[in-house]
Amino acid sequence: MDSNVFDVHCIRRRVGSTGLVIFERDDILLRHRPQFEDQTLGDIDADFVAMLQDIRNLDVRFGFISHHPPALYESRVRIDSATLTRLLDDLLKVSGAPPDFWIHTACMSALRPRQGSHRDENDLIGRLTDGYGADLNRTVVVRKAEALRVNAHPSGLTEIFYPGLSARAASNISRPATVGWLKTMIKHVLDLE
Repeated sequence: MDSNVFDVHCIRRRVGSTGLVIFERDDILLRHRPQFEDQTLGDIDADFVAMLQDIRNLDVRFGFISHHPPALYESRVRIDSATLTRLLDDLLKVSGAPPDFWIHTACMSALRPRQGSHRDENDLIGRLTDGYGADLNRTVVVRKAEALRVNAHPSGLTEIFYPGLSARAASNISRPATVGWLKTMIKHVLDLE
């Protein structure tokens, strides 16, 4: 497993070989906290990590995008996003679910062919799809259910809106059932069932 670190906000490697799943990191893998530095291991969704282990065993390519505002990189913060990413990466590697990539929006400049050009999320998704040789029809973006859809995505791309960890779940739906639903949806899009 080769790792390529573009800068402190990006890790890319090749682990999986089937499809491509792009997860929003915050409030899906990691519970959102008002104060970024208050994150703990208890904020990681264990059921979600188990699902990642299952899709890693199916050889699915997956990774995470995070969108923290620049203020979080101030010196007064005890842990910055890059350190948190490395810790989460180590945790998932030990758990048998190493992601193919972690990309922070600050890293997008490292993926641009020329400086100063504006690239949006669609461009990042396109670059990830191209970089991993994935078919857009077998690419999934998993967002928090509360996320607003701001851009139209290229045709063929599947977007799944998933209840974030901070969302109130219906009393008759358990977290493991919700994670199971997500895994089924991903497997369906990637033709793995």
